[in-house]
Amino acid sequence: MSDSVNRGTSTNLDFLRSVAVLMVLFDHLTRHYHYDRFGAIGLFGVLLFFVHTSLVLMYSMEKSCQTGFALVKDFYVRRFFRIYPLSILAVLAAVALHLHADGRGLALAPRPGVLEFVSNLLLVQNLTYSSSIIGPLWSLPLEVQMYLALPFLFLWKKRSFWPLLGLWLACGMLGHFPQAFPALNWLSVLIFVPNFLPGVMAYTLKRERFIPSYYWPPFVLLLGLVFLLEPTRRVGAELCLLLGIAIPQFKEITFRPLTLISHRIAMYSYGIYLGHSFFIWFALTQHHSWILFWLMWLSIPAILYHAFEHPLINFGRELAGAISREKAPTARPLPVTLVSTET
Repeated sequence: MSDSVNRGTSTNLDFLRSVAVLMVLFDHLTRHYHYDRFGAIGLFGVLLFFVHTSLVLMYSMEKSCQTGFALVKDFYVRRFFRIYPLSILAVLAAVALHLHADGRGLALAPRPGVLEFVSNLLLVQNLTYSSSIIGPLWSLPLEVQMYLALPFLFLWKKRSFWPLLGLWLACGMLGHFPQAFPALNWLSVLIFVPNFLPGVMAYTLKRERFIPSYYWPPFVLLLGLVFLLEPTRRVGAELCLLLGIAIPQFKEITFRPLTLISHRIAMYSYGIYLGHSFFIWFALTQHHSWILFWLMWLSIPAILYHAFEHPLINFGRELAGAISREKAPTARPLPVTLVSTET
């Protein structure tokens, strides 16, 4: 058995998550140097996150063996302590340092107003028409709002590929309204539902595993290249759908160096995602040092994960169990080939 199987993780999903965060990092590094040709690759990295997150969370809910309101309550409590602590820390750090996103990363700026500050803390910028204090923070309100629907999609008795495909098509059409009518910007989550749903579709599909694992990395990178050449909302949704259909068809990567690197990057990816703008500002803008940038990039997300993120993830898990009125049944082991580092 491969090391990835022994750890109970999916090397394919770890690779997908790693590529997603590296695409965002590459985009923002090139923006820092005023080279905008690769801007679309960062957006596609976020879309990969959406597919990955939906799939992993469906398996997380399956693992809980809970149903009904108990499942919904457990899910919301645990997601709160996974998403909000680090995002709040990032917002407070930016405000304390007088930093604000400026399209090229972070730059010195006046502190935000009360509405913008509170909106960023609560991750509701799209609902209050507020800008994101840190550039990567724009995607988190969409994730949080999609979380409201995921437990109900999991509990949906008719949940299968074809009804979900119909929902994917319907949401694709509804997604035109926030763009056509700016007053409906608070419905912007509809634009990205077709990027979240393919993860749920992947969960419903039979795991055939007939495509050799060595095709998985070039397949993911090829999707990014296609989006780079045609960076439209429709193409992004179609590529996410293709990815969701393809995930269950690939065998797991077993090349040890790649699995180890992917696992580590995936584990620390949230800290990399929220922290890299600070690293670019401090190391490259203030000190013009690539050595300092790489030292920060390699160390700070790991420190944040072990000292801050992981303890709060565990606290959220314990709190969810403590406030549940029903005793959770013994969890079933997940299919080892479809577990990945939790988002």
